[in-house]
This record gives sequence, C-alpha cells and structure tokens, in this order.
Amino acid sequence: MIQNENTAPSQASWVGFLLPPLVVLAAGFLWVAASRDAPRGGAPAGTRQALKVDGVYYVYVSQVELFPTNQDNEPWDTGSTASPDIRNRVVWQGNTIYESDTSEDALIAEWSGVNEGALDKLLGEKMIRAGQVRALKEGKLTIHVEDVDTLTPNDPAGTVELKLMDLHEGINDLSFKKTRGLGIKRILIKLVSRDQPLEAIIGKLR
Repeated sequence: MIQNENTAPSQASWVGFLLPPLVVLAAGFLWVAASRDAPRGGAPAGTRQALKVDGVYYVYVSQVELFPTNQDNEPWDTGSTASPDIRNRVVWQGNTIYESDTSEDALIAEWSGVNEGALDKLLGEKMIRAGQVRALKEGKLTIHVEDVDTLTPNDPAGTVELKLMDLHEGINDLSFKKTRGLGIKRILIKLVSRDQPLEAIIGKLR
C-alpha cells in the first residue's frame, strides 16, 4: 500500500522562507539605531581632520566669550554699561595676520570670515577676512584679546598661545579657567584649507 506524502511544509522550509525578511528587518533596525546615535552636523566624533604638514590654511577667531568680570573681578567698563568692547588679533611668526572688528557691549562676540556686503561678493578672494598660516610642525598661534576703550588705554583680556599642530580643520572650541592674567572664558578658532575651490573656502569661512 502506498502512503500519501505529507504535503505540509516542513519546519526547515518555513525557516528558509522567513529568514530573508527577518535579516532585512534587523538591518533596518540597526541602521535607524546608528542614525540616532551619530552626532549631527558633520563627521562622527573622533574623525577630526588634522592639519597637513606644510599645508596653507585660512584662520580667524569666530567667537570670543569673556567672563562677566575682568581678571581683577571688576566690571570691564564703567558708565551706563559695564560690558566690554571686544577685539582680537592673531599673531603668527611674530606678525599680526588677522585683526577683528570691535564688537561693542558684549560678553560674547562673533565674527565671520568673509565680508557679506553686496559689492563684496564681486571681489572673489578679497572678500575673505582671515589670516593665512602654514602648518609647520613647531608653529604657534598667539591670540590677543582686549577690551577696547575710547578715552583710556585698552584693557587686555588675555593672551593665549597655541601649538598650531594641536588644532584641526574646522572649528576648534577652546575653554579656559579664569586667572589673574586671563579673562577669556572661551574661544572658537576656525581653520580652512586653502587647497580647495574658492566657493568651498568662502562657504566654510562663513
């Protein structure tokens, strides 16, 4: 007598049928989880691009924040406002390569690396407001920050000396502790490689 074959799918065949969609779902879940954990606005943490030795970079200070009082714990200014008028300059190899405008009555001052006027856009590279440095192994940057006064000598807010090769492309966010010689709380320094199209440079300097 011939026995009828069992026409129901075996357990192994069900597993083989379900495995591909399960793999796809698992991959999608992992992708979503990784997307949520990844930092926003740029490359993941730990992938900062170091400066290339002997490369040329545009550099400027995009932000300075001072402590609420000066190094002697006194108001920065007197009169109707006690807020400082902040200006900074960057020195490389003993020469001032960049000096900012004065940001009046502010503890946090911000600057752009390009002039944004209607006529400035026709000037090409001349619209850039940043110094240039060469990334030398022993190179240093010195940043001087001061409170600009009209009727009296300017009050120094502090001087910071940095090893150039300790910095990286993009924004370098540096914080400091208040001391008798330093009233600077935070500095943001931006470096942009010159080895790229002018449009890209201007976009990154903004």
